[in-house]
Amino acid sequence: MQNTVLVVCDDARTAVLIDPGAATPVALAAARARGLEVAAILLTHAHLDHIEGVARAREATGAPVYLHPADRILYDNLGSQAAAFGVSCEEQLPPDIDLVPGENVSFGGSEFEVVFAPGHAPGHVIFVSTTEPVAIVGDVIFLGSIGRTDLPGGDHRLLMDSINRTVLTLPPETRLYTGHGPETTVGHEQRTNPFLVPVYGGDLV
Repeated sequence: MQNTVLVVCDDARTAVLIDPGAATPVALAAARARGLEVAAILLTHAHLDHIEGVARAREATGAPVYLHPADRILYDNLGSQAAAFGVSCEEQLPPDIDLVPGENVSFGGSEFEVVFAPGHAPGHVIFVSTTEPVAIVGDVIFLGSIGRTDLPGGDHRLLMDSINRTVLTLPPETRLYTGHGPETTVGHEQRTNPFLVPVYGGDLV
């Protein structure tokens, strides 16, 4: 139940595919139905469930793949990740472009800041819109929860620092599109997330 995100850019002709997982065929069909050209494949991180559709997406669109270099070790060992969960997965070609924290990526009139947010994965990033109150946060934070840190490269203290530094500093109305489950907002998580609010025993705010 991983969320593959298809972003329709401001020009209404261009799209960006983020974290192509098992729902990649559905996202590609939606892009075709709307006459959208997929200009890029952006990865928040390289865990199996977020990249298992990369090969199919790349073949269907010809779009370049963007990944933070600190997650190459996960990306390059996709087969080992799959074996650890008792499944098989098609091997991927190397990513095309390194994501650089602090720099912006622009497609079809839409622009996102690349923000480094490790902890769940060593090279995890989030994509924060520069024009809309929207952030695609992958597995950093969820509705009422946070990313797991028991996988290789996970670090709980680092994840909590990332949440505090990169997510909770966004405006409260910012909509968070997460890697699993429904969307939420910064304000909702500040008020109610049991991992973050002291009254529930959380660490932050």
